[in-house]
Amino acid sequence: MLSSIVALSMLIQAPTIAASAAVSSESAVAAVAENHAPAWKTLATLPFTWIHDLSFASGKVGFAAAENGLVLKTVDGGENWTPVLNLGYPYYWNGVQALNGNDVVVTGFFNDPNNPQALIRWSHDGGATWSDDLVLGGAAPQWVDKVHFWNDSLGFTTSIIEPVVAYRTTSGGLQPTDWSASVIDSSANAGWFGTQFSALPNGHVRISGITFCESLDFAASWQCRPSIDAGSDWATFFLDDKRGWVGGGWISEPMTGYVHLTKDGGKTWSERTLEGPWMIHSIIFVDHKNGWAAGGAGDAGGVYVSDDGGESWKVELDAGVGLQVCATADYHIFCAGWDNSTNSHIYSRDFDHIKHDNFDGTSVVQ
Repeated sequence: MLSSIVALSMLIQAPTIAASAAVSSESAVAAVAENHAPAWKTLATLPFTWIHDLSFASGKVGFAAAENGLVLKTVDGGENWTPVLNLGYPYYWNGVQALNGNDVVVTGFFNDPNNPQALIRWSHDGGATWSDDLVLGGAAPQWVDKVHFWNDSLGFTTSIIEPVVAYRTTSGGLQPTDWSASVIDSSANAGWFGTQFSALPNGHVRISGITFCESLDFAASWQCRPSIDAGSDWATFFLDDKRGWVGGGWISEPMTGYVHLTKDGGKTWSERTLEGPWMIHSIIFVDHKNGWAAGGAGDAGGVYVSDDGGESWKVELDAGVGLQVCATADYHIFCAGWDNSTNSHIYSRDFDHIKHDNFDGTSVVQ
């Protein structure tokens, strides 16, 4: 799967968009702020593991979805991880959500070139036991990615390569018949989506790749337009219906990453406010000012931080690892990715202080 994503990225041509308050490729990694760098710590290094998603039910209990049919669990905030599902190749798990400490759903696919299958499995005892495969039908099901449930009845997951499909359930999703499939974008320009979508509590969903698509009815119907960046987008995050960010880039040399922001719900978008050496895979803001953008590939990558709503960025963690995904729980952010030696690395930092103060020490004004 990784090789396919790399191949897609190498096809993307670098757009010529002027950067505003950008981080240059030459100086980004060298500009790690001393007051931020110690905030991150390495939690775990897991050999021969490719983590694609993280979900935490609390600051202590979390799950990781990985290639080769592997699901891992931590009960100590990410320092130690135990396999709770290990099916081996050709299973791939791309998405995981812990609805609570007991109910956990994973999404992925069975990588048989003659019969690719979109798959879901459930655990209702915190990963101790799992359901059989729930095989999703519909339009050419394959490569199912991240998953999101708003409650114990309503949820959806998407494919990441064409045809880009939304699988949706309104009845819990415990049986294959609970799911319906619909093509998100049937335009000639649709091809694939990035690996992070945004789903707000009010049912408003945004996802971007070659095209940028939006649903305002809990993933039931979609409207699409060209991607925000002239190349393509990989990460999409909205804090609310006004403030949102997309990021992306390409892996082909020289690797490049970027972020754009909107303050009016996507009607207009900024030029690139970040342009650096790491392709962006995950964006998280915890309020309208403070957020992170993580990315990279192989032995290059890390985390940028912003304390002005994404108007400007600086390197907070130079991990030397291509980070793929981030998640939050109990005022902690967790990020994971893998290096060229097939080791996954998991990092974390707390952000408890920004309940009261910004990163620069000034008072929070919402």
